[in-house]
Amino acid sequence: MRSRVTKLGAGYERWEERHCRKLTNWSVGRRWTVFVFMPTMLICCGGTVVGVPLAWIARQTIEAGRGAPSPDAAADLYLTALGYNQQDGLLPILDNRRQKQLLAQWKAYRAAMDSTDPPPSKLDFGALSVASPVGGEVEVTAQVSATWWGVDGRALSYESQARTWRINTREEHGWQVSRVEAPAWCGGYVLASKCRT
Repeated sequence: MRSRVTKLGAGYERWEERHCRKLTNWSVGRRWTVFVFMPTMLICCGGTVVGVPLAWIARQTIEAGRGAPSPDAAADLYLTALGYNQQDGLLPILDNRRQKQLLAQWKAYRAAMDSTDPPPSKLDFGALSVASPVGGEVEVTAQVSATWWGVDGRALSYESQARTWRINTREEHGWQVSRVEAPAWCGGYVLASKCRT
């Protein structure tokens, strides 16, 4: 049963990446035409039997493409997804123009975290500091530490020294992460000798 769920989850992730990748190349005007204008025309022509489901689909599509409500919310979602290795819901908060690079950076950092022996349990961060806008972007800084629970089979936990992360965000139908400056994982948070290569 568990392997079926794992296979379904992996299949859904591939489907989501493939289809979201297609939509990121579409202009905002094209998205509006396909997902709002065309369904509206069908509603007017097809009545409520066709219109209600199409209106729901249009609303869900618009909501799914929006970023976070604020710069610190986008940074919080990014760090939380990284800390708990949860990629679900990450794409809407990544800048549409740099989504592929940002996702690759996120996956590479997560792979470095997982290469640690043992891997961390999560990332911890406190209050996020939001700077004033510069050139249409807002920088969010956070002091982030890594936490290991039950290291070496003991009930003890370990927390690394906090390091500064800089996450730049920009607003385009909600706040999205446009650039991430993270400290090195191997040789930064943990000794390079603790990382498997």
